[in-house]
Amino acid sequence: MKLRALAFFVICLLIGFSIIMQARATNGQQLYVSAKAITDYETTILSETEDMERIGQLITETGKKLQEYEALVDSEDNELQDKLLEEMNYYKLISGNTAVQGEGVVVFIDDGTRDLYEGEDPNSVLVHDMDILTIINELNRSGAEVLAVNGQRILNDTSISCSGYTIRINEQFFARPFEIRAIGDSRRMAASLIGPEGYGTLLQDYGVIFKVTIKDDLFIPKYSESQSYRYMTKAKEEV
Repeated sequence: MKLRALAFFVICLLIGFSIIMQARATNGQQLYVSAKAITDYETTILSETEDMERIGQLITETGKKLQEYEALVDSEDNELQDKLLEEMNYYKLISGNTAVQGEGVVVFIDDGTRDLYEGEDPNSVLVHDMDILTIINELNRSGAEVLAVNGQRILNDTSISCSGYTIRINEQFFARPFEIRAIGDSRRMAASLIGPEGYGTLLQDYGVIFKVTIKDDLFIPKYSESQSYRYMTKAKEEV
C-alpha cells in the first residue's frame, strides 16, 4: 500500500512540475489547453493507478509461487523439475521471442479529417503517443495477453514517444495510421474501448478516426529487436 501511495505521489509530482515549467516558459501568459489534453492526463493517471494495483497482485501471486517451490524441494520424485519445465515453456511463449496467435482485436487509429471549429486546437484531431499508450493500458486492463503496434511487439521495456510527425516504438519510427493488435478476450477488450465511457468513444467524439475489429484468429509476430541486460544480476541471498 505504501509503495502504491509513493508511486502515485511521484506521478502527481511530475505532472505538477511539468505544469510549473510550462508556466515559466510562457512568462505567465495564459495558453489554451484543449479539453482532450486534460482528459488525456486524467485517463493516464487512472491507467497508471490500475497498473500499480495489478503489479501488487503480481507480487502476491509470486510470493505464493515461491512457497510452492519451497514445498517441492524436499520431494523425492521429479515434481519440482516438471513444474519448472512447464513454467519455462510458458515464459518462452510470453517473452516475445516466439510468434503467437489467438482470439483478439485489431484497433485502427488515424488523424481526424473533419473541419476544425473556430479557435480549436488542431491537436484535438491528431493521434499522439499518449493516445497509443492509453489504448495499450486499456487493453492490458481488459486482459490482453500480448500486444503489437504496427507489427512491433510490446514488451515490459517497450518505450513509445512522439518524434515530430511520427511515433517511436522499440527504436523504430512509424507514421500514422496505427494498428494495434491484442490477443485476449476480444469482446471484453472491444467493450472497454468503444463502450459509453471507453477511450475509443472519446477519440471518436473529438473526430479522431478509431475502429475496433474482433478477430477469431489473430497473428502477432515475435519481438524483432535484441534484448540485453547489462546492469541486472541475480541478488545474493540475505544472511
